[in-house]
Amino acid sequence: MELVRRLLVAASVLLLLLAVLPEAPLRASNEVPVAPTYTVFATREGLVGHRTANGHRIRPRDRFVALPSFSVLSSRGGNEFQVRVTYRDRSVVLPVWDVGPWNTKDDYWSPQRRYGDLPVGKPMAQAAYQDGYNGGRDEFGRRVGLPNGIDIADGAFWDDLGMTQSDWVEVTFLWLGADPMANDLPAEQPVVEPNARVVDNGGPGYRAFSDDNWYHNGCGLNGHHTWTYGTRNPAESANRATWATDLPGAGFYEVFAYVPACGRPATQSAHYRIAYDGSSTDVVVDQRAHAGQWASLGTYHINNQTALVELSDITHDDSQAVRFDAVKWVPRFDTAPPTVRVIETGPFGDNGVLVRWEGSDDVSGIASYDVQVRNASSSEWVDWQIGAVVNEAAFIAPEPGVYAFRIRARDWVGHEQPWPEHHDVEVQVPYSP
Repeated sequence: MELVRRLLVAASVLLLLLAVLPEAPLRASNEVPVAPTYTVFATREGLVGHRTANGHRIRPRDRFVALPSFSVLSSRGGNEFQVRVTYRDRSVVLPVWDVGPWNTKDDYWSPQRRYGDLPVGKPMAQAAYQDGYNGGRDEFGRRVGLPNGIDIADGAFWDDLGMTQSDWVEVTFLWLGADPMANDLPAEQPVVEPNARVVDNGGPGYRAFSDDNWYHNGCGLNGHHTWTYGTRNPAESANRATWATDLPGAGFYEVFAYVPACGRPATQSAHYRIAYDGSSTDVVVDQRAHAGQWASLGTYHINNQTALVELSDITHDDSQAVRFDAVKWVPRFDTAPPTVRVIETGPFGDNGVLVRWEGSDDVSGIASYDVQVRNASSSEWVDWQIGAVVNEAAFIAPEPGVYAFRIRARDWVGHEQPWPEHHDVEVQVPYSP
């Protein structure tokens, strides 16, 4: 009885101590911080055909972002550093594949940021533009013309976020913590626009041809897709499929293929053939980099109603999964003029300058360029290249001096970019960069 009494007393004391001690936080050591989100001004990257800082060649309607610090640059095709960009009611996760805008050392999301006298979350370019920080100039001494702290590639800008012009967005820096929207979003949610024509694997318009087994996975549009192993050798090709649909009428259509996110590693070189109007275009897609996304196969002007996409198991890498899911055709309406700028100059002979330019258009593509030149001693612009269809030309100066160049472009439906007020580049002849 004495032992029982002592045990009861000890238990009472323990309960009393627990009642008065402060409650310890649960799983404190295992909690993952939530990734910070900041409001920044976003601009469209453009620059189709250029290479990003990690070596990726920019494609039409690409999907990535640029941030102004090399410290968070993902590898080519990689996702080591990603952000969630939210604009109004749309949100998308994108990898960081380029460095910019303006600066290259501004880690403005970091508590230990380079510009420690600025608040965390405020890009240095924004402070320069709005507050005159650093004399209103970036780290290279250029006068900052916009308060932008992120560039967004065209596909994410136009299609994923529905942006039509530069604007303020919410950016969540996912390498710094957990995605605050992860629990609010389904694991996979392929977006299908109301006016899109969609053909899913196994549905009407889809045909599969096989001399070997198809494999199946429970993800993709409508929760299912098929796949097979790729081969480098055309003689070993056993599987292919086609997606066909009747379009509502002639016009521009962007074609997409959905790449499901589950399963073994996908090929980095899936060969799609887009057929229309009696011709075809071959497009190679890195399915691994596009996992969980619609991969754009390009925009085409299609006159005939019937359109078709074909995918086979022939790849540039052996024994990787080739995924066959859904294809969609989305009408595109060209409403904006193209954008173009002179990107570089170089020496050409004794009194010449090789001038290169690059541009992009939202739908129909660039049909031609006009380039003007002006001697610094004159205020008058002179036509130099009119209706050019090339991206470079050699300018031979009539006399030594400083020459400025500006450029505009027009697209295939007649939209013409206005002449910029100021020159794109200025160069000394004989050449001096």
